[in-house]
Amino acid sequence: MSKLNPHRRLMSETFDLSLQIGDGAHSCAVSLCYSPSGRLTEIAFVSRGKIGQGLDDMLRELGIQLSRAIQGRDPMTGEEL
Repeated sequence: MSKLNPHRRLMSETFDLSLQIGDGAHSCAVSLCYSPSGRLTEIAFVSRGKIGQGLDDMLRELGIQLSRAIQGRDPMTGEEL
């Protein structure tokens, strides 16, 4: 079993959002993660309101690609730009 190294954890804050889509509202939470210098380095979608239609996979992939872009890497490959 792997252990989480607390020294490698990023400071983060989570925001609860309400997204107006069509006639309804959908809730989700997004976590913004910061380096020790205070620079935004990662975005993670940590919860969402409705299940199905690939939304989980889409938000997970979106979080990965946005995080790579913020870090100055190619969003698709993760390679340094």
